[in-house]
Amino acid sequence: MTEWANGYVHSNCLQIHYYRTGGKKPQVVINHGAGDDGLCWTHVAKELENDYDVILPDARGHGKSDTGNGDYSTKSRVADLAGLIQALKLDKPVVGGHSMGAEAAMHLAAEYPEMIHGVFLEDPPIILPGEKFGIGKQEMNAEDIGKMMARFMRVFKNLPRFLAAFLQRKMSPGYPDDEIEPWVESKKRVSNDFLNSMPTMELDVASPFELFKKIQVPVLLFIGDKEKMSIVSEGSARKAAEANERVQVVHLAGASHDIRRTRFDGYMPALKKFLKEIFSA
Repeated sequence: MTEWANGYVHSNCLQIHYYRTGGKKPQVVINHGAGDDGLCWTHVAKELENDYDVILPDARGHGKSDTGNGDYSTKSRVADLAGLIQALKLDKPVVGGHSMGAEAAMHLAAEYPEMIHGVFLEDPPIILPGEKFGIGKQEMNAEDIGKMMARFMRVFKNLPRFLAAFLQRKMSPGYPDDEIEPWVESKKRVSNDFLNSMPTMELDVASPFELFKKIQVPVLLFIGDKEKMSIVSEGSARKAAEANERVQVVHLAGASHDIRRTRFDGYMPALKKFLKEIFSA
């Protein structure tokens, strides 16, 4: 496992843990999805650390951070993120994230435009009315999805590490090796408090396109394929781009919800280009 500096900040009444590659370089803050933690960005951070100071927080209830004591709402997670940026005295970083982490980054960009230079979003929860998950006909509500995800994570939380790693490699043969161990370890560390709260999490996803209108910095939106269980459809991405001309959409064919893990070959060149354009402007 790569050894990077790590520490804690006091943010929004909690101790939030983070990893940091360091150096006097432009700063990039990357937020993980539900059930993951900061080191689940190891493969990406390795690619960026020569040119950027990469900060990888553990969200409340994940990794080594405090639990949210039942509160994992969008509002609280965004306040945690803003507090982290302030506590570390970061200088207008680019902020990104995956899934739940992308949702937090998106809201941060809309609510704290003075804090950041840009934002990149990997398959955030932006859905057109009536859209289904994947290509199935069954409509699943947020509570059902939360219960299903929590059950899945508990299986891996309770399995021996060697068996969890074996099963994850079988399920996701395209994942690079340095994604497997952090993924397994993240499931061991995720708090039961978070898992218990997943079915009733207060996600602010009601008006995502209105939110995009408020963002005043460049946005890179990664989407995969609906038939591979990517959340964002081409229609949703198109509407986001129509709502804000700063939104650049990158559709990586064949990618699942875990876009960077399934189409790393397309993900990293697009992300590096986006970061270079922002920090050289």
